[in-house]
Amino acid sequence: MNNNIDLDKLKDVIQDGNINFLIGSGLSTPFLSSLGNIENLLTEIDKNKEIDNSKKEIVRSFLYKQYCEKVIFKNIEILEERPESVAILNHYRTFLSLINSIILNRKNPILSKQINIFTTNIDIFLEKGLEDICLEYNDGFNGRFMPIFNLSNFKKSTFKKSLQYDNISEIPVFNLLKLHGSLTWETHETNTEKGIKFCSDLKHVKDLKKIDTSSIYEAKNGETLEDLIKISNGKRASVAITNFLEEYQKLPIINPTKDKFKQTLLNQIHYELLRMYANELEKENSVLFVMGFSFADEHIREITLRVADSNPTLMIYIIAHSSNSVSGYEQKLGIKNTKNKNIKIIVPEKNKNENGEVTEEDSHVFDFENINQRIFEILAEKIEKSKRSKFNRYE
Repeated sequence: MNNNIDLDKLKDVIQDGNINFLIGSGLSTPFLSSLGNIENLLTEIDKNKEIDNSKKEIVRSFLYKQYCEKVIFKNIEILEERPESVAILNHYRTFLSLINSIILNRKNPILSKQINIFTTNIDIFLEKGLEDICLEYNDGFNGRFMPIFNLSNFKKSTFKKSLQYDNISEIPVFNLLKLHGSLTWETHETNTEKGIKFCSDLKHVKDLKKIDTSSIYEAKNGETLEDLIKISNGKRASVAITNFLEEYQKLPIINPTKDKFKQTLLNQIHYELLRMYANELEKENSVLFVMGFSFADEHIREITLRVADSNPTLMIYIIAHSSNSVSGYEQKLGIKNTKNKNIKIIVPEKNKNENGEVTEEDSHVFDFENINQRIFEILAEKIEKSKRSKFNRYE
């Protein structure tokens, strides 16, 4: 566990590394709620053979309504930049701007200027942030009138030629790989094939929100499956529940259950995205920053550990929200038993008492604002200063 961040060492790693991020729902809080126990409850429902299908539908509707109200519907507020969402959106904008600056100012001109952002988030914060500050990014879509998703669209470099002297330079490109789908995705079907098209106005989310769900109970955090079954007693699978579930299933997202990959349309896409995640980490001198992600997802956890053991040049930095988060990471990842010892946990600094002695209390938490200010803002300044020093030597 690293109580103090060696930012100079981190700067050197970034200067020569292939940069990757793994981002989870923790970065979008508190505007978007975490899933809590929804995944476990939905998995329990699927596996429970004592509950008939009608009752399962009712209980699922309770949980999906909670998921919609706490996460899915709030993306309309992000799209419209309502005041409640702007603080988190600004953190994303700041983060993306800092990473863009870091890549632009790295000392090694030969390195590719690709930045890979892998995320399990289905929200639109990243797309909105990239678009707002006019950065080059690739989310897998190509086209103007009807952008269509294709995995071959990733990993395209972008070069810019100056108007006056025809000088050519590569500019940073963010590859945005959404491992669990996205609310910007919409099912597209022709006579010959099914696919995913881009939905910029979130029409499918708005259509889902129009359905009257006032008669459907909204699950609460802390409720068990037994609690929800009791609440469902005496209720029937009404037209409202049927309509709600049918519309919900149209969303091209991985449902929050442990059996994520049973959906046929998304199956191939998600396995291919996971394969791309593994391949990027297998590259020599790759760096992975993990932010707001708990590693509860078994597929991603297993891939990450396997690559960490097979690639000794890979460095993984997990930015923990607080010291209390550390034991969870250590248990899930078995960090002490990793072959190459290349998984590091960055934790907040400790407070000091009036005598200057270090206490057990964190001086802050690593929320998104502090991640930007205490890590990437300083790294951006150090790398820019290093670049200036290099040019000054040649003057």
